[in-house]
Amino acid sequence: MRILVVDDDPMVQILLQQFLSAEGHQVHIVSNGCEALDALQHTPYDLALTDVHMPYMSGDLLVEFIHKNGISVPIVVMESYPDAFFEKTSTDQVCAVLAKPFDLDAIRQILHRIGTVPVWR
Repeated sequence: MRILVVDDDPMVQILLQQFLSAEGHQVHIVSNGCEALDALQHTPYDLALTDVHMPYMSGDLLVEFIHKNGISVPIVVMESYPDAFFEKTSTDQVCAVLAKPFDLDAIRQILHRIGTVPVWR
């Protein structure tokens, strides 16, 4: 499956690129919400993993923009303070919130829970 990773931390980018690629997914990395919107307008993705705290456009604004503009992609939010995210954003706009720091098995479980199956194996 095609996964868009939106995070400004190079270490998280590398970790998710390596892990998701090894799991058989095609991964595209961007560093902020503005870059994510550009990518979403040019390429269909099966899933978006986004951090919340990023420059230029935060993850919560990205989630809001995606839904207001009818872009169809399941979203998993990666957030150090998940409760704070839910205070600002409706739970029906995301399929999961992953608390940072996370372990890779948590991502694997979320992928299975939302019914995704790698198609690039």
